[in-house]
This record gives sequence, C-alpha cells and structure tokens, in this order.
Amino acid sequence: MNADVSFLARPGEVCDWRMVLAYGVATEHGLLGALPGTPGELAARLSLDEHAVRVVFEQLAAWDIVQADEAGHYDFGPAAPSPDQAAMLRQHAWDIRHWSTQLDDRVQGINRPTGRHTVPTQPDVLFDFLAATARRRAPAIVDACLARFPEAKRVLDLGGAHGEYAREFVRRGLHATVQDLPDVIELHAARLAQAGIDCFAGDFFEGLAEGPFDLVFCAGVAPTYDAERNQTLYGQIRPVLAPDGGLAIITFLHARNPVAPIFAMQMLVVSDGGDTHREADYRQWLVEAGYRSVDVVDFENRPQSLLLAEH
Repeated sequence: MNADVSFLARPGEVCDWRMVLAYGVATEHGLLGALPGTPGELAARLSLDEHAVRVVFEQLAAWDIVQADEAGHYDFGPAAPSPDQAAMLRQHAWDIRHWSTQLDDRVQGINRPTGRHTVPTQPDVLFDFLAATARRRAPAIVDACLARFPEAKRVLDLGGAHGEYAREFVRRGLHATVQDLPDVIELHAARLAQAGIDCFAGDFFEGLAEGPFDLVFCAGVAPTYDAERNQTLYGQIRPVLAPDGGLAIITFLHARNPVAPIFAMQMLVVSDGGDTHREADYRQWLVEAGYRSVDVVDFENRPQSLLLAEH
C-alpha cells in the first residue's frame, strides 16, 4: 500500500475512493477489529447485516486488504495498512463523506462551520490522523526549529494535543507544554503527562500558558483561521516569548505545491474563514506584530512549509 493514503496525497496519487469508503465503514463498525471470521460470524457478533458485510469484505479483498481462505474465513491480507496508514484511511473516509455533504452548502454560502470551539466529530479519528502525519514530519521539523533556535529550552505547542511534536521536543531535551481547548486537553492529558509533557487548557485567544518560552510552535493552527484571527494570535504570542525566543508555524502556503489547494478545500468545509494563506500574508502579519527575520523552510517530499520568526 502507498505510504500516503490520506486525503492529502498529491493529485493523481490518491487512493481509490471505493476502497477508502469500504475501509472506513469496516473500521467504524468494528469489522476489522473482529477478524478473523466469515461474514456471517462477524455480522452476528456485531449485530450487522450479513449481506452488507460480505459485500464490504469482497470490496476490500479486491485490494488485498483482507483475504478469505477456502472456508470463507476472512483475515488481514498482504496489503493491510500499517497502524499509521489505518489512521489516515479512517480520516480519509470521513473527509469523503463530509466533503460530499458540505461542499454544495459552502458554495451557496449556507450552513457555515461555526468554528473550532469543541471536540470535533469522531475525535479519535481526527487525532489519530494528526498523530500519524506528525510522526513522519516531526524529526525534520524539530531539526529545523532547533537549528534556528539552538539555545531553546522551553517550548509551547499550540494545538498539538496529539503530542507528537511535543514528544520530539522532549526527546531533544526541551521542556514542552501543550495548550489546546479544555475538552481536547481532557482527552489527551493522561498520555501527555506520561510522556513528561505539561498541559494547559484554554482558548488561545483568551489567554496563553505562562511564559517565558524560548519557542512557540504552531502546527495546523494558522490555516484554520482567517487573516484577522491570525494577526491577533501572533500579537498575543509575543508577550510569552523570551527576549531571544521565536515563533514556528507549520502550514500549507497558498500555491506553494499541488497539495495546498486540496487542504484549502478541507478548510472550506470544516472551518469558518480558514484557508491556505500566502507567504506574503504571513510575512505581513508577523512584521506588523513585531517579529523580525522571517524565514520559510520547505521540506523534500512534504507539502507543508515552516515559517520561523524571531521575537
């Protein structure tokens, strides 16, 4: 199976939507977790429709995700996804369903998303996906952050409750604090604590964890907000930064690569005003907020860019 099975695969490399939806429904209803078994056995065990279960498994067998023996017992096949790929596929399936129901409304300007104020629908799906993608990117991104701010000792991770970036900073000897919304922190606090990561529950716009921090790290935060909210956030971050500290922003830059428009579509259906903003926009917001020496780092075979700015 291809390494990138998420909805953010490059154009022309995306997984077949039929396989993605079949995998999504099979995991959502516990079918893959109940293997091995025949469709009849699994349907009875999970109170599902036997005919539908058989059709779903036959679909997945076409991609070798599952396979049946001569007696009709299904088990995982040679193309069964890894745990990280499974997380990506589950989110991909959710995205296909969500896009299909929301895009028409958004084009008409109705039923706008209300914003990021609560735990999202199917939070385990979203946070497993975010963690899976972050695990692949974290080492290179943290390398770049520490190359720019080699003396950093304390980092504040905004919106990173899955913990993968914070864990990478901790592995490099930094003290990490993760701030996210209270209901999100509640879901992850125990696991973060086990990794030696502090938690701070609170809306970014109502107050930040007490500094000073040598680095404030924002991954996936900026594109969920419009220009006004981004400008406000960067202004609020500066007072919690140490004098020689810095701000790191992981984001999709508008027109930077073929994946950016795909992420812009995702922001259209899940956020109120989110977008893949231009590099020039970020530079303007950061300079107006009082930052200096703004640099952009791109990574080979990675669609996101890293913006680094000094206090």
